[in-house]
Amino acid sequence: MLFGVLGFSYDNSGTKRRSFDQSGTFSANLGDNMQTLAVRHLYAKLGVPANRIVRVDRDTLASYAGPPVVLPMNGVIPKTSLPVSPQVRPLWIGFHASADTIDTHRTWLRGQGVIGCRDPATVARLHAAGCAAEVSGCLTFSLAERKKLPGLDAGRVLIITGHGASAVPPEAVKAMPDELLERAEFVFQRRAMTEYPLSGTAQDGNERIAAQLLTRYRKQALLVITSLHHAAAPCIASGIPTVVIRREPSDRFGFMETLLPVHTGGFGAIDWTPEPVDLTAVRAAQMRRLKALVAPYLQV
Repeated sequence: MLFGVLGFSYDNSGTKRRSFDQSGTFSANLGDNMQTLAVRHLYAKLGVPANRIVRVDRDTLASYAGPPVVLPMNGVIPKTSLPVSPQVRPLWIGFHASADTIDTHRTWLRGQGVIGCRDPATVARLHAAGCAAEVSGCLTFSLAERKKLPGLDAGRVLIITGHGASAVPPEAVKAMPDELLERAEFVFQRRAMTEYPLSGTAQDGNERIAAQLLTRYRKQALLVITSLHHAAAPCIASGIPTVVIRREPSDRFGFMETLLPVHTGGFGAIDWTPEPVDLTAVRAAQMRRLKALVAPYLQV
């Protein structure tokens, strides 16, 4: 049996297809790849041999025709990817999907047992569709804490941002204390792509760059300020003090909001010197769940 991690070709994405058709480029979200890095990290801790780990494209899951593979469904799963191919055995942890996706596939999802979800909103959608579900959180919260803190002289305040609704609001940046702004650097956690859908080589590149970004965050960040779920979660897991700021509320952050504030206003009242979040209990619960899901296949 093979063990899968999600890849992201963005095939079947209407938004990215339109952008590519109009301009010859589209923007890939490197936060997607942070989720894959987390699963690889946990596989290593569980003793899954590296030669049995394969990437499985999230965006063509329904037509996957490779060898049988078990796959943590840790990510946003689009409607076109369900039901998954019979060759894929889904491990339900960290799942997020829209109400439309769940409603369309409610009959299939009802047969999947208890579905571990990233956030309470996905649980509520599944319950409304008659499916068994519970909150597991995203596996990016299980990344290891960094062992060494950056020195005050070399450390930076990293403002990690996206675009549109996922950009850090400029009003929030203006509200930052001057001593933080003096140390601040912006990081754009996206990558311009010039092919669609992405080849395996391009997906390799995105995962490699995401790993480089994560290493940078862990080595340099005295403080992270971000609007992005999959910048915040790996930084929180790394033990980096993190401030999460959004233009508007999003139910995708429901689990994260149990750990720290997600600010959508009142930027003048933000605590800009937060303590790191203790994720010991979260990590242990996620490891227990994933180990129970993976263990039956380790000897197959």
